[in-house]
Amino acid sequence: MCSPEAQVIMTVASSVMNYQNQKNIAKQHAADNEVAMGHYNEAYLNDLAKIDNEAGNAVREEALETFKIKQKKTFDIAQAINLGFGDPLRAVQAVGSVADNDLNYVGFQFSKDMTTLQHQEGDAYAHMVKGYSSLTTPDQPSLIGTTLEIASAGINYGVADNKRRHNGVYTRKSDPNYKKWSMKS
Repeated sequence: MCSPEAQVIMTVASSVMNYQNQKNIAKQHAADNEVAMGHYNEAYLNDLAKIDNEAGNAVREEALETFKIKQKKTFDIAQAINLGFGDPLRAVQAVGSVADNDLNYVGFQFSKDMTTLQHQEGDAYAHMVKGYSSLTTPDQPSLIGTTLEIASAGINYGVADNKRRHNGVYTRKSDPNYKKWSMKS
């Protein structure tokens, strides 16, 4: 069995080392969280870049389809008038109504694509927030707890020293048989 002095030294040293170890673990945990948040941010920005690219493609596709429909409308009107199908106004109206339906359909598809992309943006943001929420806060060690461990080691040493000086019986200072500490004991 160790001397009371050695026990105090070991308790104090282990308390301090334990505190420092817990502090280092908390610091590493916080650093890991920062890295994970960086990955979630990067994934979110990549998702947004893909969504923006898809939106650009949808705009170009809508413009191309609109152009094709207008070109076909112009061609069909010219063909109907040149072939002499009766009243030119009626020919233009007939071809125009078909073209308008096609343009409306293209506009509907474009709106649908844009709505889908907006939902994807919301999903990307929700995924990032979910990732943030999954991170746990690092547990910081208790300086008060470490101080109490060290203080209790000092108190235990004082009690053990008191008992050693009084033949195994704890004696208060107010007791007439109390022996003060000395190097001789």
